[in-house]
Amino acid sequence: MGWHQFVFFLFVLNNQTPSTPLSLTHRQQEGEMLSLRGSVAKEGDVVLLFRGHLQFTPLLLQRGAMLHCKDGKFMHDDIIGMPLGTRVRGVSNIKNDPRSAPSLLVMQNCADLWTVAVPHRTQIIYNTDIAIIVFNLRLCPGSLVAEAGTGSGSLTHSIAKTVAPDGVVYTYDFHRLRCLEAMQEFRRNGLPSSLVKCNWRDVCVTSSDVDEAVMQGMQPPSAGEPETEEAKGEEGGPKAGYGLPKHHVDAVFLDVPSPWLAIDNVLHVLRPGGMLCTFSPCIEQTQRTAQRLRQPPHEFIDIRTVEVVRKYINPVCKKRPRRDGEEEGCDDKPSYRYKFRPALVSMGHTAYLTFARRRLECIPEAGAGDTTVVTGGESASADFTFETRGDTGVS
Repeated sequence: MGWHQFVFFLFVLNNQTPSTPLSLTHRQQEGEMLSLRGSVAKEGDVVLLFRGHLQFTPLLLQRGAMLHCKDGKFMHDDIIGMPLGTRVRGVSNIKNDPRSAPSLLVMQNCADLWTVAVPHRTQIIYNTDIAIIVFNLRLCPGSLVAEAGTGSGSLTHSIAKTVAPDGVVYTYDFHRLRCLEAMQEFRRNGLPSSLVKCNWRDVCVTSSDVDEAVMQGMQPPSAGEPETEEAKGEEGGPKAGYGLPKHHVDAVFLDVPSPWLAIDNVLHVLRPGGMLCTFSPCIEQTQRTAQRLRQPPHEFIDIRTVEVVRKYINPVCKKRPRRDGEEEGCDDKPSYRYKFRPALVSMGHTAYLTFARRRLECIPEAGAGDTTVVTGGESASADFTFETRGDTGVS
């Protein structure tokens, strides 16, 4: 292909009308994904109003409603029908304000920005840790993921975006009210029940029972329904375990206070070769989890812990000084060189991310009574390693 044919191909590709992938058409009846909402704000959409540096306000558009904020008053009717990425004008809160009318930038909702704008019901996981989690769990479209600790749903949105359209995210929380609020947010943001299945269960209590309600994506009881004994569980609380069949998911994420208590349930639902990640703010939690993962029969290998510390390094362009023996003006243009200056302030500690891979099952050798363990990596008895930036005093 010549260069002119390549340029023509790019021109045709960039001028094609954007269309929805065919694999998503069967799910448009339940809701559209965050990134497929379209380019125009519609009634019922959740948009993000940008007010300043990292200041986003999520807004559910409704006819006749008004938004009151410190910047001013904004009518929902003025936003509905506007192209996303444009500014909407409002009315100042100050009477006879000589300044110009306040304005907000209307932006499309997406998983990355939702992490910044999400209402905090609990402490959330931010984009830096989310990127490491999604990458090390080897997630891709079509993956089945079990997430324990829904919380505010920040990580759930990013995982759903990664595994869509054919994957499934089974997310669990032992707090009933948080589970209900998260489920409502998922539906408002266009995550259908076929993609994100929210469940009210306690994964730290060992149970291998399979619950058809979890498999079919049935939701927790609404706030107005009576709490029957069947819905509440035998002990008056959430049901135990994941409620999934054996070896059903490709990856498991644990954001719970005692992740070592959930390992037995993880062994039941995680397929051989699947990845496990635990999110623990304290090093004592990480140590107990690593000890549990290394206990016989050594089902997990490649155990490692990572601490993500974000620090910006800014490039600085300066003129190259004149060297000895060079005459001034010998070059037509002055030469420059780049230096890199680290920022004085960096993001502090968030949590320790412990990753482990479940080893493959034992395969019988041909003509022998013994078995061979296919690990696909380091030995199962490998020492626990700890990776971090800087000296934390942990070895």
